[in-house]
Amino acid sequence: METDDPAAHAALDRVAALLARSRHLQLQVVMVAPPDRVRLEARERARSAAVAAGRGRLLDAAVIAARDEVMHAFARSGFSGTWALTDMAMSVARPEDRVAAASALEEAAIAEVVEDLVDDDTLEVLRSTAAQLGELTNLPAPGSIAGFGAPATWLRGPVRVASFIALAIGLALVGLVGSSLVMVALGIAIAIGIARRRDQTS
Repeated sequence: METDDPAAHAALDRVAALLARSRHLQLQVVMVAPPDRVRLEARERARSAAVAAGRGRLLDAAVIAARDEVMHAFARSGFSGTWALTDMAMSVARPEDRVAAASALEEAAIAEVVEDLVDDDTLEVLRSTAAQLGELTNLPAPGSIAGFGAPATWLRGPVRVASFIALAIGLALVGLVGSSLVMVALGIAIAIGIARRRDQTS
């Protein structure tokens, strides 16, 4: 999107940099909450500021680009050859998880567009959920064999531990509901592995 406004051009560069960084996110592993009232209100404030500054089209383009990036990310990670012909072959992300991830990246892109137009609190709200995704990069994919032999440094920090515990419980529950002993066993194995690795690194 071409523009002669230096400030708008800078905003466009910030959005492009954000989207480039987002390609390293492993969205099939991490789940975030959908937008709440506070986040929706921040989006509206940002949109009003963007329109007033003549950046309405830029904001719309940034939102669409962020949404497309998330959908492409899920498409790239939707199948795992490691677990072909098993329950682990497909991404564990639900449709609502994908929508929530898209909303998080959209908000971050909006923040880049209006960084110089809104207050710091609005920017913090817009960036906070995508920041959670960024904190959990380089995690092994669910059920990845390579992850079981990797060093346990990725398991440090309460947020990461909580994420893996939730993943283990989720796998076990899905296995119970779907009568899949493989997923139940995998969930239990992950939970035990987390406990042992935490003991080794504490």
